[in-house]
Amino acid sequence: MEFKYNVRDLKFILKEWLPMDEVLQCERFSEYYGLDDIDPILAEGYKVAREVVSPINVEGDKNPVTFADGVVTSPPGYKEVYQFLQKNGWGSSSECVEVDGGMPLTLYKGVAEIIAAACPAMGSNIKLTSGAANLIIKFGSEDDKKRFLPKMLSGEWQGTMNLTEPSAGSDVGDALARSYPTDDPKIWKIKGTKMFITAGDGSLCENTIHMVLARPPEGAKGSPGLGLYVVPKYWVDENGVMGKFNDVTTIAIEHKMGLNGSATCMLNYGENDECYGIMLGSAPDEKGRSKGLAMMFNMMNESRIGTGHNANNQASAAYALASQYAVERVQGYKGGERVTIIKHEDVRRMLLDMKAHTEGIRAMIFKGFWNLDIAENAADKVKAKECADVAAILTPLIKCYGSETTVLMTAEAIQVLGGVGYTKEYPVEQYMRDSKVLTIWEGTSFIHGNDLVGRKMTMEGGEPFKKWMASIKNFIDANKNNADLAKEFATLERAYASAEEVLKQINAWQAAKASKFVNAFAIRSLFVFAQLYVSICLLDQAITAQKILSGLPADHYDLNFYKGKIYSASYYANNILPNVFTLAEVIKRADESVFEIPEEILVIDN
Repeated sequence: MEFKYNVRDLKFILKEWLPMDEVLQCERFSEYYGLDDIDPILAEGYKVAREVVSPINVEGDKNPVTFADGVVTSPPGYKEVYQFLQKNGWGSSSECVEVDGGMPLTLYKGVAEIIAAACPAMGSNIKLTSGAANLIIKFGSEDDKKRFLPKMLSGEWQGTMNLTEPSAGSDVGDALARSYPTDDPKIWKIKGTKMFITAGDGSLCENTIHMVLARPPEGAKGSPGLGLYVVPKYWVDENGVMGKFNDVTTIAIEHKMGLNGSATCMLNYGENDECYGIMLGSAPDEKGRSKGLAMMFNMMNESRIGTGHNANNQASAAYALASQYAVERVQGYKGGERVTIIKHEDVRRMLLDMKAHTEGIRAMIFKGFWNLDIAENAADKVKAKECADVAAILTPLIKCYGSETTVLMTAEAIQVLGGVGYTKEYPVEQYMRDSKVLTIWEGTSFIHGNDLVGRKMTMEGGEPFKKWMASIKNFIDANKNNADLAKEFATLERAYASAEEVLKQINAWQAAKASKFVNAFAIRSLFVFAQLYVSICLLDQAITAQKILSGLPADHYDLNFYKGKIYSASYYANNILPNVFTLAEVIKRADESVFEIPEEILVIDN
């Protein structure tokens, strides 16, 4: 089946639903982009995805990354596609902050979504290079920028993020990698091992620029003691010229469940005591504290929202394939006639379930991008701060709920295809394998549940979260008399009350220092607020569609699209949102089985 994607929904989000004028009027973009540019940019991005990127997807899965004699080789076509995307403006030069000609994040992510859906294993190469470049832009000196950025943004070099070690995964503060000063205060020797490094090697580029966390000799214990260093595979001089090998050695690649076209590497730094890195930010203070992890969080937060986005892209691509199959596959009877499977009620249920989830999560994601655009670029600093707070709250919702839901949606796509969905004849099974890791990337789901209840709900005394909840209440109050959506808004109002009860319960546990309850119910609490907010986004889109429909003739070619937005909102509110009531009751019940059960009972050992 050929690659297809719901580009129309992206146009609706960018041109009809979000107030994109507020972004496009920001000084950085006002001379370069307008609403009229959205259609041609998305159209060209879709063409690139279908004609250039999609053909390498299945090929990369069948002929994965190889590692032989110390050399990592990417699948056929990957280097050419990576170079094409970077050199033709579909990559890092359009995404990076403070780069002339860079697109608004909201617009760029519309294009990036289509391209990443066409080949998930390729998308991370672009994203990691953008993230590494952004760290240099934000925290590097002018010399650092001149040294690395031109060739990173041109696609000649790529970038990575190096946190995980064999003995330190989510507990980054336990990292053992070390940095040692040299005669030059900016240049440090690096020694250590990093693992699970996506795009850590792979013959896509002539050089790889690693962003590495390491601890200097007098570094404090834990996360505060970590510094951040730019460590190229091949040394780069002050003029940006690549030189000798910098003692960064790939010692293994992971043999993974999915994303087989992407090289996930284990790297040794300084095997021969000849690895050097350039320190970002200031030297450790008198207590041995560095800001390495704080700086790296800029890249991690970009990657967290990007991970949720990539997950939903894959679910959307799987849904598109399932819908194509459903109108072609003849199976069973209706009224004595053989029919295509889309005529069967349960297949229609599954398709609508995928449609509502992918559209609703996409809407939440682009709300996040829109708020980031305003936060980064608005002249009104009060508005920028408010938007930064909203983006911070949405990030764990997008990452955790987006990635967890994608696994369910791709499974549903396989179910629509039936037996052939479980074969490699169609790539829906590949989307299942490729997407599961996204519940783990950039922190497991619990880490993001804990981020929501432990940080985002309590930041600045809880005021930003209260304002976010108030904005939801204001939306409900302003629209609950919508006659055509009365049932949906009644459910939404009840779900909001349940969410308030969950917030009250979490606050009570935190006040009582009952962290075990907060931890045990963190993910379920996150699902409460995520499902509430997705429903808000879908109903808001439905109201926009209602207004547009009221002015369209009965034979308008786009009639079904706008009707579809209302069906998506109605389905989600009536079938998914009631989960919030149950979850709220479960959280308030505070079952203690998890704490009480002896560990021995949980372990199968015979």
